[in-house]
Amino acid sequence: MSFEENKQYEEEKKEESQFTSELQDAIEEQKEEIVKQEPVDEEEPEPEPEPEPEEVKEEPVAPVKAAPPAEEKKKKEERIVYLHIDVDLWRTKMHKDEWGIRKDAQRAQKDRQWTRDMDQIGDVKVAGEDYGLLAIRENLWKGKDPLERRFVMKLFSPSGYWRGTIERLQGESFANSHATGEPSPAYVCIFKHTRNLYRIRKLAHFPRFQGKIFGFSYLDEHDIFQSFIIDDKRLRFGSDWVIKNIHNKVIAKINGRFLNIGGRFKIDIFEEKLAKDKTFYNMLILFSSTLRFYKNIKKNIKKSLNELKISDTEVKLDDSESNLYLNPRKLSI
Repeated sequence: MSFEENKQYEEEKKEESQFTSELQDAIEEQKEEIVKQEPVDEEEPEPEPEPEPEEVKEEPVAPVKAAPPAEEKKKKEERIVYLHIDVDLWRTKMHKDEWGIRKDAQRAQKDRQWTRDMDQIGDVKVAGEDYGLLAIRENLWKGKDPLERRFVMKLFSPSGYWRGTIERLQGESFANSHATGEPSPAYVCIFKHTRNLYRIRKLAHFPRFQGKIFGFSYLDEHDIFQSFIIDDKRLRFGSDWVIKNIHNKVIAKINGRFLNIGGRFKIDIFEEKLAKDKTFYNMLILFSSTLRFYKNIKKNIKKSLNELKISDTEVKLDDSESNLYLNPRKLSI
């Protein structure tokens, strides 16, 4: 190679290297411009921590008491006794108040209701104080003919004045017993303080095994109708009865002492208004006086009905009883 060719070759090589360096510089500049034009990613701010929820203080809940079970029985309310009465039927005639014929004569002089055949059999105390004497017409009760045998009990004051009478109605007793198929006595009460008549009747009790039941009614001092039943407490010892009004509320009790030969009865009245009603508690006193003779009264009725069935005997009532069947409206005209 000549000198000139060699020189030309070096110049071309020099120009090529210069061009290469310039090209690299241009590439670098373009890179820098591209970097400048790209958006710079800013650091995202860290999210603020959410505030912790405030603790809500719960109010203490009062304990709820469980309701008592429906089957639990309620305690019975104690009844208030507004009036207490003691009826004492003596065991025998050997009593100091019964001694002496003179005493009977004195009583007959005080009140004509004390007849010669009266036999004092007991006494009555109301609220702890002497209230009266009980006497039976002995000759009428001990009659031999069952159709003529009568039961008449009278209540007198301690001084011997008549207060009231309870009498068994023969005719009505026979009629009721014939209808019900069992001995069913009927009584009438007559009092000194009123002209009205007050009837007590044994009624048919259904079912029969529940015991005996009596009913009575009257108009009180304010002309208000009063109706009551006297119900036998079957599953008790002695002769115990409860008195209920027309609303089926127990308003009084009669408790008989068990194994008492004579007959002692305690009467408690639980209604204040009735405790002041003379008619009401006098009827209970007189009814209690019949309980000692109840078995004999039933036997007498049963025997009388059997005699009427097997014979053509007619029933002849006593005049004092026949007058009770008269029409009071006719008499008042």
